[in-house]
Amino acid sequence: MNPKLFFKFISISFQKQVTYRFDCFVGIFNGLLYVFIFTSLWKALYSQFDTKEHNGFTLHAIITYVVTVMAVRISFTMDDSIIYKKVQNGSIAMELVRPTSFFFMNLAENAGHSLFHILARTCPIVLLSAILFDISVPFEPVRLLAFLFSSLIGYLLLSMLNFITGLLAFWFLEIFPFMLFKYALFTFFAGGIVPIDYFPEYLKPFVHFLPFQHMLYSPTVILIGHVPLEKIQPIIITQLAWLLIMSVLCVLMWNAGKKKLIIQGG
Repeated sequence: MNPKLFFKFISISFQKQVTYRFDCFVGIFNGLLYVFIFTSLWKALYSQFDTKEHNGFTLHAIITYVVTVMAVRISFTMDDSIIYKKVQNGSIAMELVRPTSFFFMNLAENAGHSLFHILARTCPIVLLSAILFDISVPFEPVRLLAFLFSSLIGYLLLSMLNFITGLLAFWFLEIFPFMLFKYALFTFFAGGIVPIDYFPEYLKPFVHFLPFQHMLYSPTVILIGHVPLEKIQPIIITQLAWLLIMSVLCVLMWNAGKKKLIIQGG
């Protein structure tokens, strides 16, 4: 896809989001409420323990994790119903005849969506949380660069997961149950609520077998210093492997979906 066209789609999507300013303020409030609830919960839990560190997290570290993973999650905000809506209203037919990659058009729309939420929600919430909860992350340029790269891979993985789920609309008239199932898996196994370190031992091999942790958990633990620098490279290699697997799945689903597409209304 032409880079100029890609950034043009990002710009258009960003401008669409600007019209939802009130939703943005509500989103900031919800984000701060989320941080307050979970930091209070972790403080209450840690007050019950005799030791100050559990599963490699001190109270300060787990609060930093809560704020950071929430910030990453908000930054990854996307409209995962784009494909479903286009199939429902028939506009997917126009997308199929365009001489551009449908995946990259979808990615550009989501990138504009996410860019707006980074500026309008993530930045204010992180700033206020840093003041209210005294969070801190190690200042290491290599770690910061690794976090940005890991976040980019995590973002692409989530975008591909949404793309694959959206393509189910080519086979099914209603995909809400699939989207709900995907949301539940992502919320639980990506470490968005509880770090994977706190999962039961019998569940960890299953979690490590799935791609979800590489969307939120991996970038977060890299940034907050929960993993040493020498362990960052294997994490990113695993992320890249999942990126390759998900790319293949997207291509296979897209090629199969085009043959099964039933456009509503003719």
